[in-house]
Amino acid sequence: MDMHTIEEPKLLLAAPSAIEKTPQMAAGRLPLIAFVDGESERILQEASVLIGRCIIMRGGIKKAIECLMEQRSPQLLIVDISGVDLPLSQIHALADVCEPGTNVIALGDHNDVGLYRDLVDAGVSNYVVKPLTRELLQKVLNPKANRDIGGRAVLKLGKVVSFVGARGGVGTTTLAGNVAWHLANRQSRRVALVDLDLQHGDCGMLFNIKPTPGFRDALSNPLRLDSLLLDRIMTPVGERLFVLGSEEPLNDNVQFSPAAVDTLFSALRSQFHYVVVDVPRIAAPAHRRALEMADRRVIVVDPTMRSMRDAVRVSRLFDDAETPRDRPVDSRNMFVTNRMGEAGQHALTMQDMQNVLQIPVSGSVPFLPKLVTPAAHHALVAASKRGKFSDAITKLVVELSGREQRRKWWPWRAK
Repeated sequence: MDMHTIEEPKLLLAAPSAIEKTPQMAAGRLPLIAFVDGESERILQEASVLIGRCIIMRGGIKKAIECLMEQRSPQLLIVDISGVDLPLSQIHALADVCEPGTNVIALGDHNDVGLYRDLVDAGVSNYVVKPLTRELLQKVLNPKANRDIGGRAVLKLGKVVSFVGARGGVGTTTLAGNVAWHLANRQSRRVALVDLDLQHGDCGMLFNIKPTPGFRDALSNPLRLDSLLLDRIMTPVGERLFVLGSEEPLNDNVQFSPAAVDTLFSALRSQFHYVVVDVPRIAAPAHRRALEMADRRVIVVDPTMRSMRDAVRVSRLFDDAETPRDRPVDSRNMFVTNRMGEAGQHALTMQDMQNVLQIPVSGSVPFLPKLVTPAAHHALVAASKRGKFSDAITKLVVELSGREQRRKWWPWRAK
């Protein structure tokens, strides 16, 4: 069988759900980047009118992984896997460095249906057997060729991690901001930090930034929410962390719907590896929706009985009627104890807290007022300083992401 491109249902490595209209591309992302051999490079260069704005580089999937660790991923990525001993392993490594929203086409020299199916299961949208021709290129670049057929697609989207305090004053915003910074700067992930308290939120103050106007209007008109609008209303903190918040007048009645939260998270998950959300304790439907949609819910407590009582009440909000009696809380909940040591000998022990919560506490963050308080006042990131606080944040991030810390840069100061 002469098989250049195998026609079977396609899966996307990291693409939004199939829609009738092609979504607008976020600023800073090229339509196409290719890492190919010399002959394929020639075909791509000759078809530059068909392709449009792009970067074509000589090399294969290993070079693609190296380059995409340092720059933004394109909407469409073409990579050559010819001669690679373990192509599936390399595809998984590529998926780890690609941003959500990246569609991958693999070029290879093996005319093998089994390989194609393995690549599709790994998330590749199409596998093309070389030699690449202009006709094949036009076929695979057709949007319909990479559209979800039959609803089989398993999308790689960013994870939503929602932080909520069991009670006020436990340091929820501090932990959310430091976790977001750590994911962006220690694990090289693209991270959106969303502050859903549009009137009293402090996420921007952690980094000494003023929120960009437009978040409230976007939530009020969720049909306008897309990647281009998000690019305009998010405030960057470095290259990989972006803060989305607002400072609305205190005398306004600020409300938005759960549907707006759905639309917001859908747009963010297609552009960021992690969406870290600081959720207010206000019992509003939209805030509850932000917790319901989260892949992980971090419930922040302090070592007091009042905090334990409220933590159990918060966790019960998400109990399913079908949840077994021997599993009293949702498995997506994780409890983190902040300000350990503040109450001295009168504080609850970790064992006491675990007995109340009925699951292990995922981590504890020490009470370090000489570090955290000046950091908050001077817009310094406490997690950027060596010590017990940074170690506790690292442990929490590793549990959330499953990824070990990749590298350290000391010191760092927000600008």
